[in-house]
Amino acid sequence: MAEISEELRLGEVVLNVGHLKEMAGFYQEVIGLKLLEENERMVRLGVSGSDEALLVLKKIDNAVVPEVPRIGLFHTAFLLPTRESLADVLLHLAKSGYPIDGAGDHAYSEALYLHDIEGNGIEIYADRPKAEWMRDGDGNLPMVTEQVDVDSLLQIATDEPFTGMPNGTIIGHVHLQVADADKAEQFYKEVLGMNLTTAIPSARFFAAGDYHHHIGSNVWAGRNLELLQENETGLAWFTIITPDKDAIITNLIEQGYDVKRLENTISVTDSNGIKIHFK
Repeated sequence: MAEISEELRLGEVVLNVGHLKEMAGFYQEVIGLKLLEENERMVRLGVSGSDEALLVLKKIDNAVVPEVPRIGLFHTAFLLPTRESLADVLLHLAKSGYPIDGAGDHAYSEALYLHDIEGNGIEIYADRPKAEWMRDGDGNLPMVTEQVDVDSLLQIATDEPFTGMPNGTIIGHVHLQVADADKAEQFYKEVLGMNLTTAIPSARFFAAGDYHHHIGSNVWAGRNLELLQENETGLAWFTIITPDKDAIITNLIEQGYDVKRLENTISVTDSNGIKIHFK
């Protein structure tokens, strides 16, 4: 397939959850998402100024949290519009007392990492200006993780009451936990036409256009992972929004993938068994 459109963006990430009320409360109170819609089985969450969901929580019956790593979500990455908004989130998290797993300066972005109350990974980050991104001679981005200058961040925090993630926050990327990094590369690069922006033996990162990555994949939890069981919590699917949908459908069918047509959406399972919706 030809290179995928640089207009690609990510839509909602959908999680199967066991404790719907508690998970909805966590994402509102700790992460700062806004409630858009709810019923007994589902909660849609987003940010002020938009009715587009970033995260959807779906209650499943007899739910259990997986006891071992599974193929699925490594983290959902919320991209904030400014470094100042990242500073405000950091200050809010510090005041909340909720544990942060860590932070990383990746040269192109600064990121905070944590897990929700059912163990799903979360990244909250802000990009540096593209002019400052470090690239090698081939234009690829190195895989760099340095310490975040927390003092510098906190110095620019507004210290105003936290009212949630700001307007303009989006799903910047989805990082997947897979069993086979080579299969992930074959699917996202060869089948979908995304650019391979960073590659190491245990991880691959893919993007549309010149972004650092819209999709990450790694085998850091092992190469013998199995899919989530029906009653296990975790990633149900994530959504890619692109004007290339028709070309993608054609290529998926030609490559032997089972394409399911839903209302305004197509659904496919990638080479590692992860479900994606295309809009």
